[in-house]
Formats: sequence, structure tokens, C-alpha cells
Amino acid sequence: MTKMNRRTAMTSMAALSLASTAIPAWALQENLRVHTSSPGSTGFTFTTTMQTIVQRETPIRMSVTSGQTSTRSTLDAANGNVDLFISSPAINHYMKNGTQMFKDMPNASDLFRNVRQVVNFPLGPYHIITYADSGIETLEDCRGRRIFIGPPGGAATTVGLAIMESATGMKPGDYEQAKLDWSSGQQAFQDRQVDLAIIPTELPSAAIMQFALLGKIKLITIPDEAFTKSPLADMLKIPGRTITDIAPDIYGENQINDEPIKAVGSWVGIGSHTGVDADTVYAVTKAMFDNIADMHATAEWMNVFTAETALLQLNAPVHAGAYRWYKENGIPVPEEFIPPEAS
Repeated sequence: MTKMNRRTAMTSMAALSLASTAIPAWALQENLRVHTSSPGSTGFTFTTTMQTIVQRETPIRMSVTSGQTSTRSTLDAANGNVDLFISSPAINHYMKNGTQMFKDMPNASDLFRNVRQVVNFPLGPYHIITYADSGIETLEDCRGRRIFIGPPGGAATTVGLAIMESATGMKPGDYEQAKLDWSSGQQAFQDRQVDLAIIPTELPSAAIMQFALLGKIKLITIPDEAFTKSPLADMLKIPGRTITDIAPDIYGENQINDEPIKAVGSWVGIGSHTGVDADTVYAVTKAMFDNIADMHATAEWMNVFTAETALLQLNAPVHAGAYRWYKENGIPVPEEFIPPEAS
């Protein structure tokens, strides 16, 4: 087959895959700018799986930039500078209310009116991890230690700070906060340049398993009373945060725990903005759910992602294109999250 014929055949196959959507291929936005988290993360795995499926099933192409925080990406999307991104219910909450990292941004709530949601999925629990020979048995033992809790200004970092304060009363200064991005922070933990790391990741986590292959690890539990104290108690009231358990042996014989570990669970999602074409987001949504078996085959944790769970922990309006797919397939969207432009 000639190069031209191959291209023609691929175009015809993509058009055929969209036939049931009643959307001509030429009507779709051809190129989407996509932000995702660091390689190896839950968000990165979800995004690249979505990218593979969408580019196989439709004429849409996705230009993916990794290593982005949800804070930056949500702001970029609100300004129309990125089309799909890893969103966070916590960031949605802070931006809508002009608090936390948006407290000095007077127009934050106005910008949030441009933000839309496509799907949500579980990011996984915040693993509080140290090496078994670090001398750290509880979070109280972190005083004076160097710890990594996420990139400065990120939603995950606010959770890590809250865990430390509610569990111990300590703030940065009582311990040394390693101000690194996700990739550098995990590398620093692997190289033992930090004594403890707080990392939100899937369950089971490939990243944590890698640490366990290098040496004996211990996961540190959050004491029960910490969940009832501010600021952690206040954070748990925000959508996207849960209390969950991690099994004491999930990472094999090199995990030195005797009892289940109490942790903060977290949800994230794929966000968008009002300026992205509705037919295009419809096609992206349809491609994911029509090929849900391929999503599930990518990683064990992905099995939790279904059409029925995709709107859990929602706190932003659904994109008009995604709303159309949910409506057609009998998935109820809470009234307060039906997009005004879809009415």
C-alpha cells in the first residue's frame, strides 16, 4: 500500500469510528493541547492511555506536556491556554473560592467559570513512606528531618502540610521541606536525600514498588485523632478527599508494616474549559467509554474507572460535550453541574 493510500485508509477508519456519533470527522477540533502530571504517575498513565485510544479511534491528535501541576494547569485552562488537563476537586474548590494558592488572585472565581469537567477517577492514597532503617516510626519523628511533600504551591502539598500539622503540630521549619517537583522529589527519596516522602499515587503503586525493590520500606500511618483536627479535618470536607486504608503487605516482603495504614485518599480527573468544541469533547468521552476494556487493561487500579464512577467527587460543571454523552447513555449528572451552555 502506498503512503498516500495508507493515509487515506487511516482517515477512512477514523471517520468510520465516529459514524455512530453523527459527527463528521472534519467538524472536530483536530489538535488538543493536553497537560498531565509526571511520567509514572497515576495522572500520566490515565492521560497517555486516553491519548492512545482517542488517536486510534478518532482524527483528534493530542499534544501532551507532562510534569504539570493541577494548580498551573487549571489556571492555564481557565485562560484558554490548555484544552485537557489533570484536574483536582481541591484546586476547583480553592479557585472557585479564591483561597489557598489563589488567595492573592482577585479574579480567580471569575476565571473558574470557564473550567469544565470531563471525568473523575481515583488518584489513590497519600503514601507516607520512609526506609525501614531511617529511625522514623511515627510522624512525630520527622522533627528536624528533611522530607518531601510535593511541589510548592500544589494541591498535594497543601494536603501534606495539613497531615503534618494535624498529626504533630509541626510546620515547615520544625522539619526541612524539600521544595522539589515530583520527579526530583521521588529521585531524592530513592537516593536517600530525604528521610520521608508523602506521595499521592495509585494502589498498588509502581513507584512505591520500585522503592521496595531497592530496600526495606515502612509506610507511616496517620493517627486517628489527626483526622479530627484542623487543617486536615477541614480539607477532608472538600470533594476529592477521603479516608482509606493501605494493606500492611501490599508491597511484598520488603514492606515492614504489621497493621493497615490509615491514609488520605484522593480523586482527580480530566478537566477542560468552555472554549473547547463540544463535539470534540463528546468524541473524546465516547472513545474512552467505548474502549473501557482497553483503559482497564492498562493498570489494575484503572478498573475502578467506569461511566458510573466518572462523576464521583464532582465539584465543577461538566463540559457540554461530555454532558451530551452522559445524557445519551443514561448517566445522571447532578443538576448543579449541568453546564449552562448545554441548556
